Amino acid sequence: MNLKSNNYNILKQLMSNSRRFKLPPQIDYIVLYTFLYKYCSDIVKDYLLMELKNAEVTLDEAYVNKVFQSQLRLDSLKLNGFFIKRPEAFIEEVVNDNYLKPDFLQYFLNAFPKYAVFSSEYHNMEYFNHLFKTIDEIDIYEFSNEGSENICEVIYLISKLNVFEQDFEFKEVFNVISSSRLMHVESNPDYITQVLSELVLSDKKRMGSVYDPFIKNGDSIMSLNESNIQYCYGKDENKSNFLYVFAKFFINNFPSNNVFLKHENAINSIDINGASFDVILSRIPIAIKNYHSSNFQQNMEIVKRSKRCEIETLLVDKLNIDENSFKQDYELNKALENLVDKIDLNDSNVDFSGEYKSLADSEFLFLINLADSLKDDGIMVISISENFLFKDSLEILRKYLTLEKNYIDTIIRIPSEIDKSGPEVVIVFRKDKVYRNILFIDMSSDYETQRAKRVFPGLFRKNLILDNKTIDKMKKVFSDKLTVSKFSNFISINEIKNNKFNLSVSRYVDTFEGEFISLDELISQKEDIDSNINRLNLKIEKMMDELNIRF
Repeated sequence: MNLKSNNYNILKQLMSNSRRFKLPPQIDYIVLYTFLYKYCSDIVKDYLLMELKNAEVTLDEAYVNKVFQSQLRLDSLKLNGFFIKRPEAFIEEVVNDNYLKPDFLQYFLNAFPKYAVFSSEYHNMEYFNHLFKTIDEIDIYEFSNEGSENICEVIYLISKLNVFEQDFEFKEVFNVISSSRLMHVESNPDYITQVLSELVLSDKKRMGSVYDPFIKNGDSIMSLNESNIQYCYGKDENKSNFLYVFAKFFINNFPSNNVFLKHENAINSIDINGASFDVILSRIPIAIKNYHSSNFQQNMEIVKRSKRCEIETLLVDKLNIDENSFKQDYELNKALENLVDKIDLNDSNVDFSGEYKSLADSEFLFLINLADSLKDDGIMVISISENFLFKDSLEILRKYLTLEKNYIDTIIRIPSEIDKSGPEVVIVFRKDKVYRNILFIDMSSDYETQRAKRVFPGLFRKNLILDNKTIDKMKKVFSDKLTVSKFSNFISINEIKNNKFNLSVSRYVDTFEGEFISLDELISQKEDIDSNINRLNLKIEKMMDELNIRF
């Protein structure tokens, strides 16, 4: 690390301030706002200066000249998706000119939405508007004088970062800040993100659409590499997480115009624009509440998705419409949604008949809905509480997912040494699975660990992940469906049926390292011990008689 790095030194100061300062809960949104303002402002400013370099025109002169300004505005909107309307509205100018004024904080929080212009074709404008609305709802007059001063200093330091520095990149500063006391963004354990993404990447190199219904800090999707993904979908009911993930994708140059995020609980509704997915990966919440009131909505989602798929198939087969146009063409997508809404779906209820009838009221209906939302060749990789594998009340659900639908492909037990948040397992689902076996992998005894990568020493608690050798072994066994002694087993559905659909990994993968002793040998040993005890008791009684001892 270059200790002379401007960004690194500012980050150190920000981290120090986060520990020293007393900051209000709203600091999350103010930090997000400031980082996005800084990023957009400097991107536009740098672009304009490059364009004007050979024109012998200053930035201020270009803004005064209406012809120059109009052309620069059009070009910036087309290239970047946004533009800053006035030269004094760039973040450094706003901070330098107003920092010492009493109303600086109010002026600063109004400047970005007031002077930023977004392209009409730029759908990410809705996320900026969501953030601007959140900022507008903050009552800065509730802050103490000390609190306001501390916030202003944080803003000042962020405004002095270098968006284009190579030694310690702007995006790395943002990623580090998200795990500091300046923000309160939820994240998944590193080892969960590692296992989920490695399993997906071992199966698919190119992904048309990826969905994380509990996206948190976005690491799960980011770990797949944006070059592999065409469309990205995510949900989170936590507003800080929701806004942070957009900012993270945006600042990390993820193709954010193809990112579709929603601020809502996926358990209530998993639908996003009627989409079906090539990949679903997520850490399912450990504690699932009963969302029975949402089950009707979820049933309708399943039916609507089925009807939409029928219409899309008809349009592709009969009219030769390109499948990609259903996502890329906004008007066509909207027309399909309107058409589906006009179809009478009341007589098309999802049929959980017979013994599966109770699933219509199950709190895990959303899990069935998730699996059904996969494309025919899609894959879903989730982490979930280990109780899911053996809890008696979930037996019918496990039977439905295995025997009835044949969705469950692989179940992996995570080593307890790194499974700090409670026992979890990773489950792989497929819709196009033709074999009736399930692969069980137990990494609880055969594994090696390493420290997770850190970008700023001393900031994070030390968290373990699996080393490359262990990951490679897991991927090889997963891809080839191998049975490896004390590590994996490929089990038939009949054996699982005989075990009443108990899916505990330990039931199917024997990792016992000691010597086995037969039952007959144990009985013989017990008889010998009992006989020795009897002889010893008789000897003690004889000695007590000789000594005339009585109790």
